[in-house]
Formats: sequence, C-alpha cells, structure tokens
Amino acid sequence: MASPLPAADPLASVLLDLGARVQRGGLPELPERRCPTGLSGVDRLLGGGFPRGAVSEIAGPPSSGRTSLAFALLARATACGEVVAMVDAGDAFDPPSAAAAGVDLARLLWVRPPDVAAALRSASHLLAARGFAALVLDLAGFERQAALGPRLWPRLRRETTATDTALVVLSDRRVALGFSDLALTLGRSVPHFEGDFFRSLESEVSLVRQRRPSAGGALSERLRWPGSANAA
Repeated sequence: MASPLPAADPLASVLLDLGARVQRGGLPELPERRCPTGLSGVDRLLGGGFPRGAVSEIAGPPSSGRTSLAFALLARATACGEVVAMVDAGDAFDPPSAAAAGVDLARLLWVRPPDVAAALRSASHLLAARGFAALVLDLAGFERQAALGPRLWPRLRRETTATDTALVVLSDRRVALGFSDLALTLGRSVPHFEGDFFRSLESEVSLVRQRRPSAGGALSERLRWPGSANAA
C-alpha cells in the first residue's frame, strides 16, 4: 500500500498566495545581556560589558590593573541594586579597597575557601544558587592547580550558560583557554607622576578572545587607574 502524502502546510499555502514580499517569521532575537564596568574604554572594547551566562577571563601580571577592573565591574553592578559574589582563592580581597572603588559591600558575598578545589566548588554552588549578576573567581597565583582543562572548565562553562551570571576569572595567565567565551589580557601598569606626586597607573587592555559577536570593534584600549598605586 502506498504511504499517504504528507498534509500540506496551510501557512505555506497562504504565504504563496500573498507573494514573495511576505515571509514566514520567527522568534525575535533578544539582545544579549551584559554587565558593564562603567569604564567607557573597557565597555566599548566589550560591546557593552561582560556577557552574562558566559565565562570571561581577565589575565595579567601583578600590578596590571586586573583587580581594579574587577572592582569596577562589581561597583557598577551593586550600584544598580544587583547582588554579586567574589570567590577569593588566595585570600587577597581587601574590603576597604573595594569600598573605596565604589563596591557596595552589603550586596557582595565574599567567599574565602581553604584551597583552589574548594574555590572551584564554591563557584559551582553559587552558579547553581542563581541570582548573582556577576561572580568573580580570583585564581591569581594558582593557575597550575586551576588549569584542569577537560576535567573542569567544560562543566563550569555549562553551569554558567544555564544562568544569567557573568562569571569572570582573574589570573596571572589564562586558565580557561578555549572554554572561555571572552578573554582580556592586561600588560603591566606604567605609573604617571606630576612632579614628585604619583597620580595614576596606565594599563593596556587587549581583547584576545570573544566567542559571541558584539558591537565592539577595537582590539585594545589604554586605561588609567587613578588613586592607588596598588592596582593589582
């Protein structure tokens, strides 16, 4: 017995009758949500900020400005009334410095794990809890322990993409590599003086990886960090 012919698509028939100028529609594309830093050069570089539901890296040597950049991200998010988290593997987070940078400490969850493995588990638990606009995972100085490649980063990336959280990893050198959605590298900061007085540090921030398209187009920006000479 011959198989029955498939039923005609009524919508296709209507579109055919209406002509070529009318086409079948689809779901509208929603703009990608991002966490801005409030730093015009960085936000321009990133096309609006760090993407939510994605893994981003900020890698640079000590005194390159990576902590200052993370503080700017946390300050902007908390100023907008959002909740953020810091997982501090090296117990290097300084609350007074964060507050001076504009971070609302009442909206910041500070996790001080005993080792790198606990830091990674903490990040996973916080992602599962949801509700955080940004989660900074500071692994600076622990890159060898954190570079577990196929055992770690694919899982952490899957967990992040299921959330609305921007996961930002701080390190001396990149550790997530191909499993990150976005990566910035910073060069060592150059101090600027007026006479004998220290005024600012200047860093070059380079966009070295971006998996998702954005409105940005530049590959690097030069930034000045005012105030403290301890711009980690």
